[in-house]
Amino acid sequence: MIRKYTTTDRLALCEFFSALIEAHKAYISHGELQMGIATDRGQLAQDYKTKWLHYLDRQSGNPENTILLYEEKGKIVGFTLFGISNDGAEPYGVIFDLGVAPAHRGKHIGQQLLTQALDSLKAQGIQNCYLESGIDNHSAHDFFRKNGFTAVSEIFRLKF
Repeated sequence: MIRKYTTTDRLALCEFFSALIEAHKAYISHGELQMGIATDRGQLAQDYKTKWLHYLDRQSGNPENTILLYEEKGKIVGFTLFGISNDGAEPYGVIFDLGVAPAHRGKHIGQQLLTQALDSLKAQGIQNCYLESGIDNHSAHDFFRKNGFTAVSEIFRLKF
């Protein structure tokens, strides 16, 4: 069942995300590095849960963003965080996060979450949607390509 996030879900979603990223460090992309959740490719920061909660609070506090949870038997097994950005030539959609518990993959949960996010963005008149993914997250890349996304750039970082 898909439902909208509420602040009472805050800690449960953090624990879900933590289990997901600890088991699949290929999820780490430049977003996690920029937020301090990760210190390098495949390397989580010691206080990454605290930093992710700050990120979650900022994102959930933005009225342009939506967080959807997929639950089975009252437990989060997938989620997506998406929204609209207005810093371009025209508003565009962004899929900030999409994750499904490894034991629940292959059940079309990610597909349902992505479809609902994209349908919501389209209903708001959005014509382009972007997302970024960790460089080694090949299964996610395949999933996004299967859903019509194409690569338009690569992210580089210089660490001093």
